Order: sequence, then C-alpha cells, then structure tokens
Amino acid sequence: MSNLKKALYVLLYDQYDTGDLEVRDSDETYINCIVNALIKKNGKICPFKSYDCIGHCKVNHIGCVEGLNVDCDREYEDIWKDFIGIENKDNDSE
Repeated sequence: MSNLKKALYVLLYDQYDTGDLEVRDSDETYINCIVNALIKKNGKICPFKSYDCIGHCKVNHIGCVEGLNVDCDREYEDIWKDFIGIENKDNDSE
C-alpha cells in the first residue's frame, strides 16, 4: 500500500464522513469517496465554471456560461470525474 493512499485515507477520514472506507480499499473506491466529498463541499457548483474551464466540458452548451451552478442534465459524479480527467470504465477501450 502506497504512502499516498495512506495520506489520502487520513485526509478523507479527518475532513469528511467516509463511511466504511479502509486503507486497503481499491483505487475506484477512493475515487468515488473523493468525488462524493467534492460534491458535498461544492453542492450544485459546476467545477468547469468555478475553475474557469468553460469550453472544456465534453457537453458544453449555449447558456452554460451563465452562473456557476450545474445547468445540464448530467449527474454530478460524471461532471466531477470528467473534470478530474477520469475516464468512464464503460468507455475505456483497454
């Protein structure tokens, strides 16, 4: 187990309700926990808008630049994973 995973575990445990997260959990479990923590912290705010990355969202549409809230029909989890650059397992070709 990496030192990075140990540090992430302590950070998540200290800052967020991580439920049943364990140090030895899979990377996917950690990613889901981190994404959920980001959603909890940011609420309805779109990370692409908040971090001034308009135009980088895969489904950017007219009117998206108004306000900071998510105004599309995407799931928050999908938006954050797209923002982070995590590919959806269903779309991976490997």
